[in-house]
Amino acid sequence: MNKYPFLLGFALGALYWTINVSWIFSAINFYGAGILFSILISSFLIIYLSLYIGVFAYICSRFWDEKYFVLIAPSSFFLLEALRSYLLTGVPWLRLGMLADELWGMLPLVGVAGTSFLIVLGVALLAKAKQSRFHVPLSGLIFLSLVFGPGHFQQQPESRTVKVAVIQPVDSNLTKLQTITSSLDDDIVVWPEGVTRLDTIPLNNSKQVIVGGFYTVENNKIFNSIVNLNNGEKNNKRNLVPFGEFQPFNGALNNLSSFFVSPYFKDLTPGLINQEKLTVLGEAVSGLICWELVFDQTFIKRTLNTGLIFHVSNDSWYGDSMPPQHFRHVKARAVESNKWVIRSTKDGISAIISPSLSHNDQKILRGKEGYISETISFNNENTIFLIFGNWPLFIISCLVMTFAMISSRKPK
Repeated sequence: MNKYPFLLGFALGALYWTINVSWIFSAINFYGAGILFSILISSFLIIYLSLYIGVFAYICSRFWDEKYFVLIAPSSFFLLEALRSYLLTGVPWLRLGMLADELWGMLPLVGVAGTSFLIVLGVALLAKAKQSRFHVPLSGLIFLSLVFGPGHFQQQPESRTVKVAVIQPVDSNLTKLQTITSSLDDDIVVWPEGVTRLDTIPLNNSKQVIVGGFYTVENNKIFNSIVNLNNGEKNNKRNLVPFGEFQPFNGALNNLSSFFVSPYFKDLTPGLINQEKLTVLGEAVSGLICWELVFDQTFIKRTLNTGLIFHVSNDSWYGDSMPPQHFRHVKARAVESNKWVIRSTKDGISAIISPSLSHNDQKILRGKEGYISETISFNNENTIFLIFGNWPLFIISCLVMTFAMISSRKPK
């Protein structure tokens, strides 16, 4: 192995994250941090994320000669991705299992994190092919399961159908949204995140169900909420965006720049992990806002035992590279859950997303104003991933790494 595995892994990670999260600079600068602070914060994030790749490279080097390296590598990678998803509010963005939808065959069984595990396991088996004649065929079976697994062929059961419409307004003009909505005959109309701030929620009296994102006020606390305007039910955003919806480190950076003391963002409050599910037309549905959809715990809590997924977002200040990445996360969630996702964003990419990888999803591209409509079906059945989440692989990975640490300390 390389003489300096951590540094090599860190360098590769820095290259990867610099290419893929350059939009962070655009977002922070949009919020008013200024070019200097935007560069500093973006650089800090890239360095932080690259540490995980460095640690993984070190672990691979440290345990390369261990008999069970083929299990140690995927287990350590899985746990590092899990740690990245929770530490310092969590950054579960662009996990390995996200990168190629050709390898999404096992998503309904093990999810994105489990797909990461299987990819690393397959590569580790090939790297240790000389160790056993079974490694190459076993690696082949793993990649065949990813390429031809149930995620590529799953079907939804016959169930209740509903006609839905998604509006992409480009701006937050509430009158425009209401005008477009009044011209539609769909059962459900979805508006984007952050349409306006509401001290009280004005209920909609029409037969149409309107679901949208609003800043709502409760006991002098401001929440970013997804709301059913027909019955007043709402889910408050659990995973807030650092530097966008709250300032991390409890205000420790407030003396550095006026950007860190914005009274608007300081007032946003995270929602509870356990919230009552929204109901639409008498059916339980999942309501998710912006990037909280990429957090496994939040996604599973909201989506288990529901029939549809509503996702509202506003990606307008993240540049042009972030919205396609966000859309890939949403498509992966549709496949994981085998449920339709109805997604409205302010200026793209809005879509009505099928859980089938072969379906040609209707989209409204970045910067385009308009709406789309489609008849879709509820699916209240749960995939294996929704039922068990990441717990089986988390337990296995912890056991493997515990055994590896104990075994490595024994005299050879």
